[in-house]
Formats: sequence, structure tokens, C-alpha cells
Amino acid sequence: MPSTAALAWVPGVRAGVAPLRVERLLGGTVNDSWRVDTALGRFVLRIDGPTWRRPGVEREREQQLHEAAARAGLAPRLLLRADADGVQVCEYLDGRSWGERDLVQPLQLQRLGERLAQLHALEVPPGIAPFDPVACAREYLQAMSAQAVASTRAEELVADIAAAAGRVAEGTTGLAPIHGDLVHANLLDGEQLWLLDWEYAQRADPLYDVACVLAYYPLARPQAAQLLAAAGLTGSGLAQRLEAAIRVYQGLSGLWHRVRDNPRSE
Repeated sequence: MPSTAALAWVPGVRAGVAPLRVERLLGGTVNDSWRVDTALGRFVLRIDGPTWRRPGVEREREQQLHEAAARAGLAPRLLLRADADGVQVCEYLDGRSWGERDLVQPLQLQRLGERLAQLHALEVPPGIAPFDPVACAREYLQAMSAQAVASTRAEELVADIAAAAGRVAEGTTGLAPIHGDLVHANLLDGEQLWLLDWEYAQRADPLYDVACVLAYYPLARPQAAQLLAAAGLTGSGLAQRLEAAIRVYQGLSGLWHRVRDNPRSE
């Protein structure tokens, strides 16, 4: 159960007034998320896990991009953040969480691509630095022991990420808000298709969102052209740049697993 202090941030919870319902939500591996119903509505309470500070995650950027997406009807409304307590509260939306099978179905990928096109058309809030996958990769190295870096050939992986990111950048036509973590648990089918969990949202080349899907779900790769078209992504050298962006995501995912298995001892 969430702590009393965390629950107190949910609208309608106060001294002497308990929630009507508290239910753990499945999904994330780092943070805890709960559905909390009160007399004032239904909410999602997210509580930071002990390892929430990870390369590519920055709470202020997350808030700005989440709020921009919510205003456009792409994400649930973000109601409050309490950084000191590691708490975030969003509205709860009805729907069915996608499964892995959704991400190999042409119709579902078409819908996802159309939502991504809407996201990528939004104006980026001011002051957000561009996505830097190489900096993220180097942060992962710093979180690993020297022995682990050598034994897992992590430095070679960082070099490959750098080369691939450079290839993506060669043909970019502009930066846009991207979601950055399009796993199936972050897609909710309700009145419309909602994008959840904006921790890894970035200002980046839109191609990275399509690459994220194809890196995590290789069985979707035969539908790559359809997904690109639905997302409104065109241009010369697109196939080569997409392959490079997939390598970036595969590399960062590989480093994440290396850090998880070989954390640096303090």
C-alpha cells in the first residue's frame, strides 16, 4: 500500500477521509503506480522508486512534455507533482492496456503512427535541450564498475551508439516532442489511443519513436513502412537512418541491462 504521506497528495484524501479504492497498477519496473478512487474522482498515483534517477529521465522535462501532450488530448491530465515526496498524480482513464500482439497488427500500428504524427506536430516547450543518446550512454558507463565495463564490452557499445546517433542526425529535418518509451504497457486503448508514462520523453528527431517500437518489437519490422507513413515520416535515406536509430535504442537498452546486473559499488 502507498504510504499515508503519498496518499495525502491525492485529491479527496485527507485526515479522517480514506480513499474509496486503492489498487496497484501493473506495468513499470522502477516506480510504483496505484489507482486511487476518492469522492473527487479517479486518479493514478505514481511513487518514485529508489532507482528512478536514470540516464534519459528528468522530471522537469517529463512534466513539460507530458502537459503538452495532455493539452493535445494524447495523454492523461497531469494534476500535480511533489518532487520532495517523489509523487505524481494523473487522472485515471478507462481502457485496455495494449499487449505485445497489438504491436504486430497493421491496423493497430496504423493507429499508433497517426497518434505519433499528432505528437510530433506539437510545439516543443522552450528551454528543453535536444536528446543526447551518447551522453545517456556515458552515464550508464559511469554507473557500472570498471570490471563490468570491461567484461561486458560496454565501451564498444557506447561507440556504436555514438556512430548510429551521428547517422540519424545527418538527415534530420527538425526536432519534436517524442514519447521515447513505446512499450505496450504505455499504450491504453479507451475512448481513443492514449500514451502513458512520459519519463523518457525528449526533444528529438521523430524517427526515434518509430525506432523505439521496432527495437522493442522486432516482429513489427515488416510493418515499418506503414508505421513510418502513418507517422508522416518521409525523406531520402530514411531506411538507413531508421536502422541507425534502432541501433541507438538497442544499444541503450543493452546498457540499461548491464547496469542493472552490474551496478557500481559506492
